[in-house]
Amino acid sequence: MAGLKFPTIKSLEGQTLYYLLTGHRISHLEFQNSTRSYCLRGPIFNLRQDGWPIDDCWNSGGISEVSGRRTKFKKYFIKEDDLKAIRVHFGERLDSFLELAKGGHPQTGSLEGGIQ
Repeated sequence: MAGLKFPTIKSLEGQTLYYLLTGHRISHLEFQNSTRSYCLRGPIFNLRQDGWPIDDCWNSGGISEVSGRRTKFKKYFIKEDDLKAIRVHFGERLDSFLELAKGGHPQTGSLEGGIQ
């Protein structure tokens, strides 16, 4: 956990980290619906480069009307053990970050309704 730093709260990295630190598993589509930004790949890459322990897993969706094949997509998350370690390491700093980040993304003003 040493060396981890919090990104700017109102950045896409800040909002992505907020979702992950609050236990959400997010996909590109959920991120787009919530932030109006399609590119989740960039914030995930940057956060991983900064040392945040972000995992991912493949999921299957419905059948594509175009290809007739089952769609596949990734969900990104932080494992429960890592979340606990982050909470111990950062303590009140984590609480402050989460409270400030709860205000929403600059493009939408809200985190409500997009991430499950």
